[in-house]
Amino acid sequence: MQLYGSIDVSVARFSGVRQHPFDPDAGPVPTSVTGMGAGGVTGSRLGVRGNTALSPGLKLDFLAETGFCGVGLNQLDAGGDPECSGGGFMQRAAWIGLEGRLGTLRAGRQVTLLDEHSAQGDAFEGAFLGQAGNLSLVGNNRAGLDMSRLSQALSWFTPDLGGFGLQAQYTPHARGTRTDDDTDDARDPQAWIVGAHYRGAALTLGADWSRWRHAYTAAGQPRGEPYRLWQVYASLGLGALDLYAQAQQGSADGATGRQRMIDLGLGLPLGRGRLMASVGRHIDSMAPAPRRVEPSYATQVAVGYSLPLSARTLVYASAAHIVNDGATPTRLGTDLAVGAAGDVVHGIVGRRSNGVSLGLSHSF
Repeated sequence: MQLYGSIDVSVARFSGVRQHPFDPDAGPVPTSVTGMGAGGVTGSRLGVRGNTALSPGLKLDFLAETGFCGVGLNQLDAGGDPECSGGGFMQRAAWIGLEGRLGTLRAGRQVTLLDEHSAQGDAFEGAFLGQAGNLSLVGNNRAGLDMSRLSQALSWFTPDLGGFGLQAQYTPHARGTRTDDDTDDARDPQAWIVGAHYRGAALTLGADWSRWRHAYTAAGQPRGEPYRLWQVYASLGLGALDLYAQAQQGSADGATGRQRMIDLGLGLPLGRGRLMASVGRHIDSMAPAPRRVEPSYATQVAVGYSLPLSARTLVYASAAHIVNDGATPTRLGTDLAVGAAGDVVHGIVGRRSNGVSLGLSHSF
């Protein structure tokens, strides 16, 4: 058994973000925020993991991981979560599994294939302020779904087949990061996710498909229509240069139009560290049927630098800028915001969002 974790503290400044008013019916008020967050890269966490041999060719694995607030409960918009990351005590992940010749089976609360694989097609590795997740349909879909984690999940992974692999996840009770019951849900949302990948010495290529049943509709009404999401991702190492790409497309029954995201990036060694840069776009034309709307766009450009001070210690800086479309009679507009693992802020329709951070991360 192993005790592990990380603590990550950053100083960040955001502008063009939403001020949270005491009056819940008040409109969005733009503001700027400067403060400390615990999770510019990893999200501060603590966990235990281990394995034991049950018989020749069969092994039991387990993991339980919780988040914690590395700078106190008033870190940048912890969202009311007392653990600041994951949705509750030991709710970042908590699963038990069996690993054998036919692959690995896990049961419990788990990170989704969508979230895990998106990071593999992201120059920012699913972290820093420039993460592709700022645009991703995994979290930014108007079907009302958080697709980053699954409660009550069953997952199966094939053994490595010469670089190829298959994965599948199912849950009858997908709650994302929410641990409490929501009376507005139609029924407990169910989720199916399947994926396939190839991982070679220099090339990673994969695709995922998911279907979320009993989801919110595009109108936010709990009518139970499914939401479907496709995702493809790739990375290519060229020695002195790494290239990344990913794309997503989502659609919902009971809605017209669709949602899309594309992100392109690169990683480049610079001194002892690594320079990261990306450009991405979120495109949304989904609306409650029979209404039809023109596409609304959110475009992000980002740059970052990470410098390892040791095998477990990293100092980093990153900055990102998002341009959101405003609402008109023929389009809904976008309200995406720059953010990171522990720095969660919220955007305003048509308002530009900016963020810059400097931080230090240590794993143990």
